Amino acid sequence: MQSSKEKGLVCGLLDSVGDVNDGVRQTVAGSLITLGRQHPALVLSCIHKFITSPQTAPKVQVQCILYNIAENIMRECGEKIEDVEVISMWIEGALKLLTLPSVAPDLQEGASGMMVALGSNSTHCNTVMESLVGQIQTGIVPSQSIVETLGALVAGNVRGTIPYLKILLGLIVGCLPQVKQDTLKIAITNMLSKFSEAILEAVENKEPDPNISVNSYMTESAAIFESLVHLWLKSSNAGVRHETVVCLGHMSHLLSKEKLEELAGLVVTSVLSLYRKTSSPYSLTLSLALLIDAVLKNQLTEGMKFHVDNLLSSLFSQVCITPDYAEPNTVKNHYEVLRCYELLGNHYPENVKNHLLQRLENASHMQRVGALIVTKHLINSKTLNTENVSSLISTLNAILTDPNSKVVKSVTQVIVALCHNNHLSPHAGAPFITYLVKHSAGVSPSHSRRPSLAEPDRESVAEVSRRVLHLLATTVEAAQPILWPHLLNFVCSTEYDASLPTTLSCLAHLANKYSSFNEEKPILVGPPGPPSAPVLLSRLLVLSCVPGDGVVGIAALKLLQGLAAHVSPDVVEPWNQHLPQLLSTLHDLTLKVDAEPAAMQMWHDSLRDFLASTITHINNEEYTNNIGKAQMEQLHIYDKQQAQLCFLMSLIGVTLRQTTNKTFIATTLDSLFNATCHKSAIERESFALCVGTTAASHIDLVLTHIDIWLKSADPTKRPMSFFSLIKQDTRTDETSWVRAGLVLCLGQISTLASPAVVGSRVDGPIMLHLLNIINSNKSDVVNEAVLHTVSNIARALARLPSFKLRQRPLLITHLVNTAKVDNIPHPVLASVLQALRDLVALEPELNVEERTIILQAALTATLPRLSQTHNVDSYLTKCCAQLSVLIRTIIQKDTSPATLDDVTTLLQSWTVAPTELIRIKSVELLHAALRTYYDHLNITIEGPTNFNQTCHLLAFLTPRLTDPCSQVRTQAVGSVFMVLRIAGRYNGVTPDHVDDDLELLKAAEEQISVDDPHRIDNLVKDIGKVMSTKLSFVQLRSFLSSVVVGLQDRLGESSAGVALVITTVFSLRGHQLHQHIKELLDSIYNRLEKVTHPETRRRTVEALTRLASHNLNLVLDTILTYPLPYEKGVCETWHNLGHDAQLCESAITLLTQILERTQLYSEQPTTTDATVKIATIPPLSAICGLCELMHDLRSHKESTEGEHEDSDWEKVEGGEAVKVTHHWTASQQIINNNFPSLAALLLLSYGSYVGVVAPLHQTASANSKSAFNFIPNRGATTLVPTKVVLLCLQSLVDVIECESLCTVLGSKIRDENDDNLEIFLHTISEIIAMLVLEAPKHIEKLVKCLDTQYSYEMQRVSVAVIFAQLIAEKCGGNCELLENITDGLLSRLNDRSVHVRRLAVRGLANFAQLQNDQVSEKLTEIITALVEATDQRDSSGSDGTGIETQVALEALRGLAALLPRLPQETVLQHTPTLLIRIRLFSEKSSGEVREAGLGVLRGLASSVGSTEEFRDHLHLHLLAALVHLADPHPPTVVMCKSALQALGPHLGSDAMNAMFQNHLIPSGVLNYHQFITDLTKHMVTDLSDHMGFFIQATSTYFKSSEPSLRRAAALLIGNLVYHCQSNEELNVSSVSHGLLYLLRDPDPAVRTAAAIAIPLLYKYNDLL
Repeated sequence: MQSSKEKGLVCGLLDSVGDVNDGVRQTVAGSLITLGRQHPALVLSCIHKFITSPQTAPKVQVQCILYNIAENIMRECGEKIEDVEVISMWIEGALKLLTLPSVAPDLQEGASGMMVALGSNSTHCNTVMESLVGQIQTGIVPSQSIVETLGALVAGNVRGTIPYLKILLGLIVGCLPQVKQDTLKIAITNMLSKFSEAILEAVENKEPDPNISVNSYMTESAAIFESLVHLWLKSSNAGVRHETVVCLGHMSHLLSKEKLEELAGLVVTSVLSLYRKTSSPYSLTLSLALLIDAVLKNQLTEGMKFHVDNLLSSLFSQVCITPDYAEPNTVKNHYEVLRCYELLGNHYPENVKNHLLQRLENASHMQRVGALIVTKHLINSKTLNTENVSSLISTLNAILTDPNSKVVKSVTQVIVALCHNNHLSPHAGAPFITYLVKHSAGVSPSHSRRPSLAEPDRESVAEVSRRVLHLLATTVEAAQPILWPHLLNFVCSTEYDASLPTTLSCLAHLANKYSSFNEEKPILVGPPGPPSAPVLLSRLLVLSCVPGDGVVGIAALKLLQGLAAHVSPDVVEPWNQHLPQLLSTLHDLTLKVDAEPAAMQMWHDSLRDFLASTITHINNEEYTNNIGKAQMEQLHIYDKQQAQLCFLMSLIGVTLRQTTNKTFIATTLDSLFNATCHKSAIERESFALCVGTTAASHIDLVLTHIDIWLKSADPTKRPMSFFSLIKQDTRTDETSWVRAGLVLCLGQISTLASPAVVGSRVDGPIMLHLLNIINSNKSDVVNEAVLHTVSNIARALARLPSFKLRQRPLLITHLVNTAKVDNIPHPVLASVLQALRDLVALEPELNVEERTIILQAALTATLPRLSQTHNVDSYLTKCCAQLSVLIRTIIQKDTSPATLDDVTTLLQSWTVAPTELIRIKSVELLHAALRTYYDHLNITIEGPTNFNQTCHLLAFLTPRLTDPCSQVRTQAVGSVFMVLRIAGRYNGVTPDHVDDDLELLKAAEEQISVDDPHRIDNLVKDIGKVMSTKLSFVQLRSFLSSVVVGLQDRLGESSAGVALVITTVFSLRGHQLHQHIKELLDSIYNRLEKVTHPETRRRTVEALTRLASHNLNLVLDTILTYPLPYEKGVCETWHNLGHDAQLCESAITLLTQILERTQLYSEQPTTTDATVKIATIPPLSAICGLCELMHDLRSHKESTEGEHEDSDWEKVEGGEAVKVTHHWTASQQIINNNFPSLAALLLLSYGSYVGVVAPLHQTASANSKSAFNFIPNRGATTLVPTKVVLLCLQSLVDVIECESLCTVLGSKIRDENDDNLEIFLHTISEIIAMLVLEAPKHIEKLVKCLDTQYSYEMQRVSVAVIFAQLIAEKCGGNCELLENITDGLLSRLNDRSVHVRRLAVRGLANFAQLQNDQVSEKLTEIITALVEATDQRDSSGSDGTGIETQVALEALRGLAALLPRLPQETVLQHTPTLLIRIRLFSEKSSGEVREAGLGVLRGLASSVGSTEEFRDHLHLHLLAALVHLADPHPPTVVMCKSALQALGPHLGSDAMNAMFQNHLIPSGVLNYHQFITDLTKHMVTDLSDHMGFFIQATSTYFKSSEPSLRRAAALLIGNLVYHCQSNEELNVSSVSHGLLYLLRDPDPAVRTAAAIAIPLLYKYNDLL
């Protein structure tokens, strides 16, 4: 009996160790370890028996797990295990596994780990070591697992195993010759390596024996070392060889000096020979490093001398292998190689030096890279002396020509090492600096980030060289004398242009340090030294002309600042003043991404002024000529840098202007002319600027050269030949480029020359050359140059008022012809108009014909360009300004109607352009033309008496009155004013006549530019009144026929203005249009359908309403004939009709009659014999009309973007509620008075429309006599009747200011789910709740309208749900109404419809929400009805999904809410029945039912919790609630928490009650395991008398159908037993059987919980 008990829980856990679920296996293992901490001997004994028992015979995988469990127990509790028999039993079993060859490796590994864990403990270390040592016998091959275990144990417990190592080494000596297996050899060598490391560690720490020394182990180590060398080092297995080599390296420190001297050479030779046979040489290199270290520590240098060369050769082959940072062993091998080099270099420097020199001279880049790596390491480690380093430097000079990128990178690193360690002099370092600059000029690839150490090859050579140069210049002090002034040699060399950012930055840094001038040792001496001062000055100024990224320019100016004293003592002070300002300006330009041309021009002017100032301060003609020569010599440097080249050419002009040497000027100009690439436009302009600058001091000399150049470029004077005919096109282009450049020179000469001589030169040679070029030119390039030159000449002549240009007509003709060219570029057009403007400004005045030609060409060329660009450039702005001037000039010269008609006709099409810029400019030009025409109008007797353009001009100006652009509006009002003034003048009104209406327009013109839309509208209304007054009836009809077109203006604001003017006209003179009502409606609605602008539509509908106010019947008859859904314009008309109280009341009466007298839907059979409900058109039309009628009467409207734009009643987009700024109180009062009847009709219609589809057809006319007169109405098929009713209801409740209800209805309308019964019930409930809250005064009348019998089920359902919700809302405090509704609900408990009964029960349950003084006198009857409704004996759906179950669910929910409110005597009558049914409901599969049952339990606890009747069942329901805290239904868990909080005060335990109140947060996530663990501590203390009952009741949940409940029961019962102090009354045996049963549960979570609970029973030894 006892033995069977001992097998209990531990055996059960052992049976589950091999569970299929990984989580269960881990939990079971953890549980066994937990039990093992309490009963280590017992658990280990059971595990061992389980492993060895033939009955269980676990699989190998399970045995591995068990050995791991035992390992953990022994590692943690080894000192607690005093049972020697258990230890011996496990050691014996482990030794069997370790020594048997047929055991699985995983199992041997587990046994080995167990032995290591046991041996790591000081208590059992000796036992384990003795057992393991006993397995090693001399002459007998040991087991591999024994060897591996010994190695692991020695590594893990050095202190405890050291006493046995000498014995083990002695035993192993005799075993080595018999070992044949390679794997065993590897294991033994690995073990010996760990032995050696352990011995050295013990010797170093002097533990555990202070007298321990290496000498104690030398004999055994020597024997083993010799055996390994002679036997295993020559093994055919690579793994054996490698491990042997590593072992020899470690053991070399344990040998005597004599033995080491004897065997070291043999080992080195053997190891070196193995390099050729391995792909992973790390072990070999490590061994060599260890061996060399041991040899050199023993001062055996003579013996190693014979092997140094071989060592260096083999090591070099390793250092040439690039380490792969993804493979750590390659990196380790690399560092070990360098370690070997360092060791050898300290003792054999000559050998190492010669070795490196030989490798550096080798042509292979791989060997050079390797040698450079070693050289850098030895230099940085100071291994080599100065003499050896000097030899290496001489050899390094020879490999500087090697282009290999890896070699270059390695050389740069060596250069840094040499400079840092002060091994280079200025003379010796110069080649290396040149080397760095050369390679820094390379183009580097762009990287998103800087390469890391693991990716050294990703950094380019150029980047490496630049970084090295910067490092040397700024950080390494010893390198600065090498860099300065040698780096200056690279500034003017094109070969090193790419290195300039780095070179100049370094020089700028160094120049501050070496800024002082030494007369004895000048540095700017020219070749072969650094460049001369003029050369550097010219070069650095050009480099700073382009801001770019700022590096080059700023560095160049800073270098100039440092070189001031070296350039000339005369410029030191001026440069100290000017250069800081230039640096600040350049810095500001650099910060701008795109510097403006004007800013760049100012920057260039500053640099030119700086050069001129420098030349002036030096004041040396020879120095000036040297600067010019240097500039000319540097032209070739900028062949591919056009901006710098052009700037240099301008600097040449500055230099030539400053000199007086005519020969030098002539020679320089000719050279520059020949060097200029005339094909480039920018070079032509720069050359012209240079020539013009020179002409400021030498104009005649320059004009002479231009004459010579023009003759050489004249194509007519070139000799003809066969080859010239072949190359004619090419020469023509070249000639055109040259001529274009020379034409620009003429313009620059005119601009920059002295005013005293410019007139004579222009009228003479300049115009002669220019006209000749114009007449013979056929090139666009030359023509553009001519335009610029003409403009420059005209501006130059403007300074001479008395001068008259004789050739002006010819120039104007040329410019007009140029403007007429198709697709003329903007810059060219700007140049044409600018030239025209400049020519017009000259004397004499132009004639009419010339001005007309100019105007036509300018308009056609300019205005269309405003629509082709998003941003008006400066050229186009200049064109528009000049165009306005030309038009005003033309009107002034010829003030006739024909001229005005030509101008206005030309501008009219541009006033309606979509581009705002065109409208602005066109209306502005029109206004200017009209004003100019009026100002210069001269009325004669023979002239016309009418201004026939009045209606036409006013019609196309009306849309512009409200144009979005304020400039257009202002100009349009001014234009209307001018049209009416001009018309008045033709009608005989004198210019000084004061017209009040026109004065109103004048005031409107001043105010129309405001941004206030209301103010603009008022002004437009005034303008409309003025136009209506000024127009006759004939003119009015003509005006209306023309202005209606403006409703479709592409600009919404403009079309709205047209509608406003029409509204004004209809208001004033609409009574005259009664015969044209239908035509006007059709015309306006047809256009309104295409209008999308909201304000335009609103104002147009307002105009229709104004028209309808005189003819209401005709308008209504027309609207009612329109099909559904109504078009947007019709809807907006309904809105406006609702504003008038009289019209609104009449319309409501008509629509109500339709709803009351017509059938809402008809039932029709389908092809599948089903019946479909189809909505009828008349009531649906009435609902739509009613909804639209109330649209604007609502207190809050949903700000819907395009609310009816798509006329889609299926979807109604909603937005946030916004306040309506208008109130129609009278119409709203009418709706308010009719609210109860309208609401009742709509609510019943809503219920009736559930499941009803949209109508298919509509009658042709409301007055049709035929009932079968149908026409297709496809639009109505998209209607959703329920949404239509809800939308109408939303409008209705919004009129009576039920804001919240309106919002709720809006969300229901937007809901795209199909309407069904549940959605309908939920919606009706929300509607009534909000209605009671916001409109309680209408409830009584609403109930009266609804309290009648209806034959249709959905209407009865509607009434039932309304009454139920009214009780929930307390009927707004009306107790009398509450009694009536209660009677109605009780009478409906027997309705044939189950839905009506369910809603009646819900309504009775809602009594829980009433105040105590509102509880009905029929309370007993209500409670009885609810309790009876919980009876499910007749229910067919036991799973909680049946309809009757839903009735019971409603009753339970009602009771749960009602019970806390009832008197005890009322509740006690039904307490036993309810407690029994709660228990039944807790077993239901429906989570909602379980939740409701727990809610009733909470209510009972609150009401009768202190009574005996309830206490008898308290603990049973407490336990059920605790288990259901893990219910799979989340709402049930929340209710369970509330129920426990209600039960807490009645338990008699303050601690439990506090936990319930503090930790059971309804919205929180409960850690069930932790909560139960803490709760059971208090349960066993405060409810100790019920522990047996709790355990027994909890056991019943072990067979629950819900896995989560079984899991909770396991955790709960385990903690109850664990914390229980008294064990007499507990049936712990049944608990253990239950947990063992759950260990076999199909659900993994349950098995896991059982495994967690079992260790909690550790105190019951008889169960373990």
